[in-house]
Amino acid sequence: MVWWCGVGGGRAVTLLYHLVLAQVILGQSDLKNEFGCHCMEYWTCITSGGTPYSYCGLSASSVCCFVPLNAIPIGILPQLPHVKPCGTKGADTSKDGTAEMSEWPWHAAILERSQDLYVCGASLLHETWVLTAAHCVDDYVGGDREVLKVRLGEYDVSTTAEPLKHEEFPVAQVVIHPQFDNRTLVSDIALLRLERPARRKANIDAVCMPKENDFTEGSSARCYVTGWGRKDEASEHSVVLKEIKVPLWTHPSCQTALRDQFGPGYTLPPTALCAGAEGRDACDGDGGGPLVCEKEQHWYQVGVVSFGIGCGRRNIPGVYTRVDAFQDWIKETIGIHHEHP
Repeated sequence: MVWWCGVGGGRAVTLLYHLVLAQVILGQSDLKNEFGCHCMEYWTCITSGGTPYSYCGLSASSVCCFVPLNAIPIGILPQLPHVKPCGTKGADTSKDGTAEMSEWPWHAAILERSQDLYVCGASLLHETWVLTAAHCVDDYVGGDREVLKVRLGEYDVSTTAEPLKHEEFPVAQVVIHPQFDNRTLVSDIALLRLERPARRKANIDAVCMPKENDFTEGSSARCYVTGWGRKDEASEHSVVLKEIKVPLWTHPSCQTALRDQFGPGYTLPPTALCAGAEGRDACDGDGGGPLVCEKEQHWYQVGVVSFGIGCGRRNIPGVYTRVDAFQDWIKETIGIHHEHP
């Protein structure tokens, strides 16, 4: 998105174009022009702490950018109050079931480095951290973490000829929630620290983290789960990122449904939530991926794909780790390592 100059904006663009073109010819493109702004690529403006104001004509994404004197380059999560830092979804022109390229720019893949072996889904939560399920990576804690990498910006795993290229980041650290239980999948959540920070691009961006009670159980919020998993129990894994719109369940109704499967003694932990409907569910291969919901045109990660019984069966929802239940742990983990890299 860019902002026009208002009345007479077309003329301002023309003047800016000729002025900046002259600066480029003279090797002075880093100088301010007569409008008091720099002409630069849109995301360069944003990540430099600047404010885009109008097109400047050099390319479709070049903008007139006002950069404050005290601005600090900010990477993928700008903190200035006028910048929306997360959860900006890409365009959607396809039918429900198949995502568009760059539509869900936070969706990530965890791979083993040596053979590009797919491990699990994940999501970019911070420029150096991705969020996933603990059951996906508990075998890689310690020295084995060095075999993992995270792929950002992926869409079609069957080709490398996409116009927007994916990027890969070695994993520097695997942090499992201390209360994770691999038998019951309680506290099924983990963070992976990247060796270097990601930078925001059209196909790489961070998802928002919800606050407590942002999305109440059973709410009518628009929610999607994404991944490269199976579309149903009989299909193969998807090669193109898929999206499924899913309804949120209340905790009591989900517990009742799961007791029908596991017996009357089963208790759904308060740190879990449920979503899905018949034919609309996460499936094998989607583990660790994000369940996101929309609020005020931004997308928040409400859950992490944890487990299910089959895929999309009638009256059996998928079970997700509730992200807002772990917000203190997430902030503490990211904050400690952000201050002490």
